[in-house]
Amino acid sequence: MTPRPHLLPAALPALWLSCLLTVATAAPLAAQYRFGVSLFGASMAALVGEYRWGNRGVEVQAGTWRFRDLSLSVTAKQYLGSRSLEPFVGVGLWGIVAREDGGTGAGLVARIPVGVGWDFGSRHNAAFTIHLNRALAVRRPGAEQVPPLRTSLVPLPEFSYRWKQSNGPEESN
Repeated sequence: MTPRPHLLPAALPALWLSCLLTVATAAPLAAQYRFGVSLFGASMAALVGEYRWGNRGVEVQAGTWRFRDLSLSVTAKQYLGSRSLEPFVGVGLWGIVAREDGGTGAGLVARIPVGVGWDFGSRHNAAFTIHLNRALAVRRPGAEQVPPLRTSLVPLPEFSYRWKQSNGPEESN
């Protein structure tokens, strides 16, 4: 299977448009904004922002593995239940651009997060997530002899902390 680097630039605008439409159609009175940090997952360390309404959310992560790369992930989530311990599932895309001595490479990965979040205190949330990842497109520098993309799912764990701000009657903790 030959990598398709032309899919990377074409998929990112479609992803942003779908997330923008999802956020634009959300119910604004019960909105919740969460901001925080994550360790591992799509990057060694990342800043996290999440817009949540009801039992749905859209999360954006920006981070890095070695300060020579930039990782950006956009994920739609469905929370199951409304207690202080909430399991969730989702679907998203993870893009990464990395600079090495031989040039710049990029990748686009589909991801399915499965995890659980815990609301504690009045505005704090901690979560543990396993992301199931599958490469969609990879562009490597000096790619004369490119090995085929792996078709298996690669699990990556993630720990995150978020501080939340509510904008409506949904704030019950």
